[in-house]
Parts: sequence; structure tokens; C-alpha cells
Amino acid sequence: MTPLQKANELFEKYMKFDFNTIVNSTQRQYAKECALIAVDEVIKSKPKEPNSYNDTNGYWKEVKMLLESF
Repeated sequence: MTPLQKANELFEKYMKFDFNTIVNSTQRQYAKECALIAVDEVIKSKPKEPNSYNDTNGYWKEVKMLLESF
């Protein structure tokens, strides 16, 4: 899964919440903020591995950057 696909997946998961009293633009902002929180948690949970072939922190940082543009 590409970083853009993961960013969209996280964003869409939060968009499914039923925010009965929240207007649509606020719902989008809330979904974005929740997804960013989740990504920050993943980044914090992954220790940095020097000389690692599989740069998972780089992947999640790119997901975060893409979410910030939503």
C-alpha cells in the first residue's frame, strides 16, 4: 500500500463516524485531526533503526504529510 493509499484509508475510516450535530466541513477537519493523531502514535511507537533497509518511519512521515494536505 502506498503512503497516499494509507492516508486515504485512515481519512475515510474517520469520515464514517456519525457526527449528527457537526457540519460537513467540521467533520472533514475532525477526521483529518484524528487520522493525524493515529499516524503520530504509529511514528512514536516505531523506534528509529539506523541503516534499516525498511524505513517505516519515512513511510508514516509521508502519510502524515499527505494527510496535512487534506
